[in-house]
Amino acid sequence: MLRDQACKGSRYSFGCPACPDLEDRAKLVELLKPERIVVHLSEELQLPPEQSTDALVVHHHEAKYFNAS
Repeated sequence: MLRDQACKGSRYSFGCPACPDLEDRAKLVELLKPERIVVHLSEELQLPPEQSTDALVVHHHEAKYFNAS
């Protein structure tokens, strides 16, 4: 169902084909201020502690996965 986009909306994660540039994660971190919940952006553009996740979620019936490159 998810692969065929049968659901409404899409979830785009940094580092995946739709959002390949991890440096864009810094913009999201600046907006959301995750340090409030003890998450920070490392020098390697990762989100410690482990299991921390960020994504752009688009809830719209026309949202589709794509390759930005």
